[in-house]
Amino acid sequence: MLVQRIFAVLYMLAGLAKAFPQLENVPDILRQAAAANQGTWYSGLSELLANSGEIANILVAVALFGSGLVLWLNPRWTRFVIYGQLAMMAVFITILHRSQPQVIPLDAIFIVAALYMLRQQFRRTGAKRVFASQDFAKPKALAKSPDKPKLAEEYDVIIIGGGVSGLTAASEFDTERVLVLEKSPTFGGNARCNSHRSLPHPIAGVCFQQPVAGSDMDQLLTKLELQDKFKTNAQDTLVFFNTILLLKCLNEITLGFIKFPSYLLKPAVWGLTGQLLLNALIGKPYVVAAKQLGDPIFADLYHFLDGFAPGTKRFPQVPWHEQSGWSKEAMAQLDNISLYSYLFEPEKTASLPDDLQPPRNLGKLVENAVTTTLRVECLDIHEVSAYVGLHFLVGYLRGNLVTLPGGNGHISEALVAHLNQQTNVTLQSDVNLVNLNNAEAGVQLTAKVQHHNISVKGKKLIWAAPKHQLSQWLPSLPEAQLNAIKEIRHEDYYLANALLSRPVLSHSFGGYMIEPDRPEQPYAWCKAGTCLVANWMDSTNQSEGGVLTLLKPTTRPERQGRTAEHDFTGLQQQTYREISLMLNNLGIDPRIVEDIQIWYWPGALITSVIGQQANGIFQQASQPYISVYFANQDSVGIGNLESAIFAGKQASAQVKDALLHTDKTAIPRSKETVS
Repeated sequence: MLVQRIFAVLYMLAGLAKAFPQLENVPDILRQAAAANQGTWYSGLSELLANSGEIANILVAVALFGSGLVLWLNPRWTRFVIYGQLAMMAVFITILHRSQPQVIPLDAIFIVAALYMLRQQFRRTGAKRVFASQDFAKPKALAKSPDKPKLAEEYDVIIIGGGVSGLTAASEFDTERVLVLEKSPTFGGNARCNSHRSLPHPIAGVCFQQPVAGSDMDQLLTKLELQDKFKTNAQDTLVFFNTILLLKCLNEITLGFIKFPSYLLKPAVWGLTGQLLLNALIGKPYVVAAKQLGDPIFADLYHFLDGFAPGTKRFPQVPWHEQSGWSKEAMAQLDNISLYSYLFEPEKTASLPDDLQPPRNLGKLVENAVTTTLRVECLDIHEVSAYVGLHFLVGYLRGNLVTLPGGNGHISEALVAHLNQQTNVTLQSDVNLVNLNNAEAGVQLTAKVQHHNISVKGKKLIWAAPKHQLSQWLPSLPEAQLNAIKEIRHEDYYLANALLSRPVLSHSFGGYMIEPDRPEQPYAWCKAGTCLVANWMDSTNQSEGGVLTLLKPTTRPERQGRTAEHDFTGLQQQTYREISLMLNNLGIDPRIVEDIQIWYWPGALITSVIGQQANGIFQQASQPYISVYFANQDSVGIGNLESAIFAGKQASAQVKDALLHTDKTAIPRSKETVS
């Protein structure tokens, strides 16, 4: 800002000087320039200015003083004035360089200063703002009934946990009497939504992989009549590439386009090139491009990932099972090395068979894209195994993502509506478990529902809540199972909703932010990796408002025990700075942000690290114990919607078999199923 203030004064002084001919006689200077410019392509303009010297003097004086005043006051539109200054200096140099050659070094100083000031303008985030939200948002509690809930004394199945996994499990029972108990005031777990000016938007999970026909997800969507209601990001995803990162990776970019010369015929590619050069000059932080323009750069990785596509035998199923196309040995080989070593340290993959060898010489830009893709799910490229990482890249980087209005919360709401119509299912929220007895004859539990104590029996129980508190309720679990549960990582993440006064990017899914890590920045350990546009998700909604949903996941090495749980304002202001930077880059005034709500989900995502799949940690943690069966993301080891649905379906199948007095325990996953 100091540089801008200095040049503001210089511009204003230069404007005032035009009123004193003894200091600078502009009409005389213009006449000299017109004589020197005879025969040039700009001689006509030079003659016009010379013949209107007095008028030109006044206009230049007003322009210089006015632009200097704007630099001093620094309104949001200052950058447009700087563009005007650059244009004016270009005219000065063109007209005067023959008669006044000293104008070249003098104006060069002002041009450099203008470019520097532009860089600062594109990085301005505005002063600290006070928003309506002053604390982390929480799901709204339902009105409590003074009456004791009318529950039966015994059920065939009791499900503890009303997230997607528990709700999915309940939806699989057609005749059995089922009771679903949820601790929170509302159902949905990590798949919930809210609304802003009637516009639905996610407050937890936001999207899922495009379903494969016959998969668990496809079957559930069909049951809920949502199979054709989702939107795909196949053609609508933007990527916000950090400008400096792109410049550092120019050799990687150039090589990619040389391999695919047909792309060089696309105007969008040259537009992207021009945008990069201009951004480098004026300091815009992001180069914004359609995801498809990066295909040549990621071609080698994409070609490799296509060999493991969902629906094929080569797809790396999670959890692995014997009916998949992978041998246990091949799975274990990849699960015992990190994804970083697998893709970017070729010396560590020499022992792998040829069909598992990744492409060589993947560049820094690819590494950043892979890192961002994993971060969205709280996975760290150095800690996640190559097997699990490959599973994610196939679905989340190479594959298409889909979403519904309200994100994954649309599915949980549809599940609740479906179950409310089922006469055999009872849903009860706002429940706190008090005691649980697990025996061969069944389970008996005591709980507090609102202000009332209840006691119910169940032939079988499905634990669809996180397992890390199980030792409190099932202390007699086998030691090996308890140890496996302790090894499961539950990661925190934050989700920020920027509530806007008008829609933005309403024809786009949103974008990934591909940029290098900056650990020195506040809350860099939970920086947004992607944004989702609520208006795009629900294009039929005519709301005047808009919502940008930013996922702010954390991973252990970055977080190192830190949390923003007690510093909402700090995280909110840092989120506003992130949003401001993105909006400024798009030419949108950040003042359209009306509020920033942040949802904190502690321990909400499960992350799988090196060796856990190969060692069967999640399978061991989820073994049925007497009359208790398990469902949740931590039965699979991946924190996504597909895993929750699979776990719910598997647990319900196990319980059905048990109720029929069979000795079957686990249902292997079908080859077509997507996790």
